[in-house]
Amino acid sequence: MLAKHNMTPESLPNPYLVQKIMTASPEELISYIYEAAIKGCAMQDQRRALEAVQQLINALNFDAGDISTTFYTVYTSIMDQINKKEFDEAREVLMDLRKTWSQAMNIR
Repeated sequence: MLAKHNMTPESLPNPYLVQKIMTASPEELISYIYEAAIKGCAMQDQRRALEAVQQLINALNFDAGDISTTFYTVYTSIMDQINKKEFDEAREVLMDLRKTWSQAMNIR
């Protein structure tokens, strides 16, 4: 009960964002994670960018074969760039991946 008293309007989840995420397809969720990683890089927010890329790694299905291993290698390379504060380079790669993902999944 005490936690409710400490909540501010800024700390409450955006109900529209919550609804967007709850009704999204798995493909759309991956696109949203790419967006979060790109935004993290644009803001030079290392924690946010790394968390998003880690979520992309967590979403990999290694039973799918070599493609997952390839994406794992790309994602860990992006994490290395972020850790080196090479945000622009990481952002460019993430933007290319998001564009390709959106085209492949027919997401606007």
